[in-house]
Amino acid sequence: MSEVAGSGPLQQWEDIRKRARRLEADIDGKLVAFNRVSVNQGTPKVEKESDLESGEQTGDAVTSSLASELESLLTQLSETHQEMGRCVKDLGAGEGARQSHVLQRHRELLHEYEKEFRKIKANIKEQRERDDLLHSVRKDIGEHKSAATARQDPLLRERGAAQGSIKAADGVLANAQSTFQALRGQRNLYSSIGSKISAFRARLPTIDSLVGRIQRRKKFESVVLAIVLAACDVSSSTSPSYVDGSRVFATELCHQRSAK
Repeated sequence: MSEVAGSGPLQQWEDIRKRARRLEADIDGKLVAFNRVSVNQGTPKVEKESDLESGEQTGDAVTSSLASELESLLTQLSETHQEMGRCVKDLGAGEGARQSHVLQRHRELLHEYEKEFRKIKANIKEQRERDDLLHSVRKDIGEHKSAATARQDPLLRERGAAQGSIKAADGVLANAQSTFQALRGQRNLYSSIGSKISAFRARLPTIDSLVGRIQRRKKFESVVLAIVLAACDVSSSTSPSYVDGSRVFATELCHQRSAK
């Protein structure tokens, strides 16, 4: 412990109190930095596992360094308060009572520093445990995803093959539909042709009847002509003028038959 300057108890008190104030200022600054580290010590926003581990190691080193410095400063301040207490006993009754109240304020401030230090340490510990748990959960999720991907690869291949088969079947069905439409068009065409043929066949009996009547008439005219000619030959010996008239009638009959 360093020696105090001055000869009287009051001067010693002032020197020790100045040292206490410097320690309090240092502790206050270190607590602010320590609290900032605890706030920023959340899970680093990195993607790679190596970067995450590196960030955690760096944060742990800074936290440990600040914690050690604060513990040392708090210990020094506590020892300074003890020295201030011994110095108060050497002061007179009035001055000693007044400086006792000042010492009590310094001790209360030390108590607040120790309380804040423990609170920040607890927050850092809780954050570290949370980060470790989150890191473990992420690792488990990554392993589960890898395993799930390995299991799903054969299923994905089978699904792709099934989709290819479905597309091929769709193509075959489309070709069959086109063929069906073409065959139905041909059936309609053949049905139309059959209807026309049936209508034509329905008119054939009338034509056959007309042809039969013409043929029967020609046969009748041929018989009549043969009878006339025979009658002309028979009558040629009896009446030449009758024969000439019969021949004229037969000739006209032949011309009419030819015209028909």
